[in-house]
Amino acid sequence: MKLHYFILQTLFLLTITLSSSCQSSTTFPGVYAGVRLSINPLGGGMNRTDEVILFRKDKTFTDQLDKKDWKTAVRGKYEIKGSEVYLYYTKGSKDNLTITKGGNLDAGSYTMFKMDLDNKVPKGSFLFKFVNGSGGIATGTTYVGSSSRRELNFDGAGNFTTDRQSTTVVAGDNIGGGTNSKSDGRGKYAIKDGVLTLQYDNGTTTTHSFFASLGDAKNKTMAVIDGSFYFTEDMNAKKTSSSSKSSTTTATDTKLPNAAQILTELRKRYGGTAIDNLKTYTVKAQFSGITVISYNDVVGKRFRNEMFQRGKLIGVEQIGPAGGWLWSNGKKIPSTTERLEEAKYNDYIGVMGLQQGTNAAFSKGTVQAVKNGYAIGFQIDGHTFVYVIDKNYTILGDSYMIGKTKLTNTYSNNRTVDGITLPFTITTTSGKNKLTLNYQSIEINKALATNWQQP
Repeated sequence: MKLHYFILQTLFLLTITLSSSCQSSTTFPGVYAGVRLSINPLGGGMNRTDEVILFRKDKTFTDQLDKKDWKTAVRGKYEIKGSEVYLYYTKGSKDNLTITKGGNLDAGSYTMFKMDLDNKVPKGSFLFKFVNGSGGIATGTTYVGSSSRRELNFDGAGNFTTDRQSTTVVAGDNIGGGTNSKSDGRGKYAIKDGVLTLQYDNGTTTTHSFFASLGDAKNKTMAVIDGSFYFTEDMNAKKTSSSSKSSTTTATDTKLPNAAQILTELRKRYGGTAIDNLKTYTVKAQFSGITVISYNDVVGKRFRNEMFQRGKLIGVEQIGPAGGWLWSNGKKIPSTTERLEEAKYNDYIGVMGLQQGTNAAFSKGTVQAVKNGYAIGFQIDGHTFVYVIDKNYTILGDSYMIGKTKLTNTYSNNRTVDGITLPFTITTTSGKNKLTLNYQSIEINKALATNWQQP
């Protein structure tokens, strides 16, 4: 494992957006919502999973509010002992959460906040974005994969409008080609006990689970619809985004270099043989009060990520040739098949993707002109990878799509460590959210000061 997937797929669940968007309550039960994130500091990005649990008065719960039977379906039972909430799933697994003084739920390395409203739809425009692919990084690159945007507008008087847009783009030789679709609708809405009913003017009726939290002068109003987060739209940001999009489509008219030529220049720029000779490295980084140390054994094909909060170890991920596991809050579980698949292919992106042992696909990629630089797209075993570089052969960002994982990065603050140039500031996004990760230190080809047998 290289520098990618610095922060775990399952463990590192943060509250970066929701901590300032939700208001807490001291009442229980109800609907609680949080965000699950994983961060990849070099050649990766950020995964986000919206986590929502409905706790009922009869001590049953469900975490599948996107299902039609969410009102009655039982995923398990819970009990409260002091400040602890214990979840017992019907299939045998267990979990526990801690009730905070503010009335939220602490899961050890993430927080779930209570939704305040189940019988009222706040007036406003709610936006949901989902990116199913790579691209769109920096300035002017094309999406590779698909993206969608859904917007619901409520006027506060029982009327609504909808707007849906989707784009599909094919990678490889046809990079930049694809299809677009758009649909919209309008009608009347009503809500009762968390059930939102939309009656369209064309006669169609749909129902959805709906819970909301009112905002204030500092916090945005948000809603959880069918288990996904919709945030109130910022019209100024929307206008800026549209303006920015139209201004970044200009491409250079000069003759394009091929992918092999670009690879040669990038290897000169970023370290060449020094990257090839990498055997071990340790990275220390920090974000939002969390410290992460990543130990990477290139020769042994294994890595270990340790996460600390206020000096206390709160999470560990370790993956090697024989598989992997995650540990958090005293619990240890095997790595998922999806996570092992991601670990298998993440050497093909970022600075580590410039190594001679992994860059054959890059050298055969398709080059597209973007503003002040190039985008290089290629595929490995059906997985899509895209680099965006400027004319000086600096990597501005990259993105990739591995199974259901679709991530995008932008890089800055480059520094050279033992002959290898690395970005010390990385902004990552999955299309819904952004997070900035700052490296504190990187040690190359030194002994890895960790215990591979613990916890």
